[in-house]
Amino acid sequence: MFYIVLGVVLALGINQGLAFALSTDMPIVAVESNSMIPEFYKGDMLVLQGAQREQIAEGDIIVFDPPAGGTPIVHRIVEINQDGTFQTKGDANNGQLYYEKEIDYSQIHGRVVMILPYMGWIKIGMVQYLLPNVLWVIAGVAVFGLVYIGGRTFLPGFHR
Repeated sequence: MFYIVLGVVLALGINQGLAFALSTDMPIVAVESNSMIPEFYKGDMLVLQGAQREQIAEGDIIVFDPPAGGTPIVHRIVEINQDGTFQTKGDANNGQLYYEKEIDYSQIHGRVVMILPYMGWIKIGMVQYLLPNVLWVIAGVAVFGLVYIGGRTFLPGFHR
């Protein structure tokens, strides 16, 4: 139990340290779709750095919140509007999504500064596969425990 708590505390500490050092609230993100192929793929991990409005340029890859909330999106800036808002598009997408035509600076978490291939699969595995099935995982561990420990305890001649 101690090591689990230690791991969580270390992970949070590292995340907060990176957030401070990189001037962003979201220093690390896992790519959850293939909309930016060939730049990066689903399962890659991205490191972000915060940027002032005037530092963001056409061609930068940013992470932003869609207007209705939900999972942040990683797309390339294709145009800066006259009113100072941004337009983005996924490199592998045929066109823009309706909410990509006026992205306000306040929606942007940062620019991509580093790509770590495959490292995002850890988060994706946890969020998309393990957490939705947590009851099945607990049940499986419980059954395994009962069979393994129960067999050792209650079956004479059963040794492991």
